[in-house]
Amino acid sequence: MLKKSEGFIGQRSFVLPNHVIHLNQTHPLCQGLYITDIGYYPNAAFHVRERPNGSEQYIFIYCVAGEGWYSVNGQRNSVKANQFFIIPAHTAHEYGADTRNPWSIYWVHFSGTSAAAYVHYMYPSQTGFSPLNVAVDHGYHLKFNDLISHIEMSYNEDNVIYANIGLGHYLSSFKDAVYNPSRKNQSETDPVSQVIHFMKEHLSESLSLEQLAEVAGMSASNLSLIFRQKLQSSPIHFFTFLKIQRACYLLEFTNLRIKEVAYQIGYNDPFHFSRVFTNIMGKSPRTFRKNG
Repeated sequence: MLKKSEGFIGQRSFVLPNHVIHLNQTHPLCQGLYITDIGYYPNAAFHVRERPNGSEQYIFIYCVAGEGWYSVNGQRNSVKANQFFIIPAHTAHEYGADTRNPWSIYWVHFSGTSAAAYVHYMYPSQTGFSPLNVAVDHGYHLKFNDLISHIEMSYNEDNVIYANIGLGHYLSSFKDAVYNPSRKNQSETDPVSQVIHFMKEHLSESLSLEQLAEVAGMSASNLSLIFRQKLQSSPIHFFTFLKIQRACYLLEFTNLRIKEVAYQIGYNDPFHFSRVFTNIMGKSPRTFRKNG
C-alpha cells in the first residue's frame, strides 16, 4: 500500500529551525510552551507516520474531516471528524488516514516546561489518551490559521513569541470543561445557556433550584448534574457568584450605599450580603470599595 508522510494538495506545514527552537527554550515568554512543527494536511490520502522511538515533543492532532487512526504503545484507536488526540512525548506510536475516507488534520508538535501540564489539563484522567470530541466551531480553524501564519514568519522574533503565547490559548480551548455560553447557535438550544441568561435577567430576585430547572425544562437533579459538568458549580452557587459580580460593579462605579447594593441584588439583610461577599471575594464590600 502506498504510504505518505506528507505531500498533500493544499497542505501547509512548517518546521522551526534550530536557532528558533533555541529562542523558544530560553525566552521567558516561550519556554513554558512552544511550537516545534505545525501543519495542516487536507484530504491526506495514504498519510501514515511511524515512530518506533517516539517523538521528543507532544503531538496534537485535530481531525476536521474524514477519518483516521492512531496507535500508542500498541493500543489502536479510531478517529473521526471533530475529534482530537495527543500523543505523549517519547512514546512509540503510529498514525494514519483511513483508506476509504482519509482525514483532514491540523497538527502541532509542542514542547516546553509546561507542556505536560497542558496535556494533563486537556485530558480527563479517566480517558487515558483516547480521542476526545470537539464541538463544531469555526473559531478553531481561525485560531490555527493565526498560529501557522505567524510561525511562517518566524524570521521575526515577535511573530514566534506571539504564536507560542497563542498556542496555550488554542490548546486550552479544546478542554471539555471550558464552557462558553455565548458560542454561536448554542444559547437557543443549550439549557445551561438558557438558565444563565435567565439568572442575569433576575439578579435582584431569590431564585430556587426548582425555578431554574423549570426554565431549563428538566428536573432539578439533572440541571445540577450538567451545571457541575460544564461549570464545576451548582446552579445556586453560580447564581450567587453572578450576584456578587454585579455587586462589585455597583460598589466600584456607583455611589450606592452598601445596603442599597445588597437590595439591588436581592439581599434584604445587608449583614448577610456582607458575609456572602466576603466569602467569595476575600474582602468585605467596604474594603473592596475602599481599595477599588
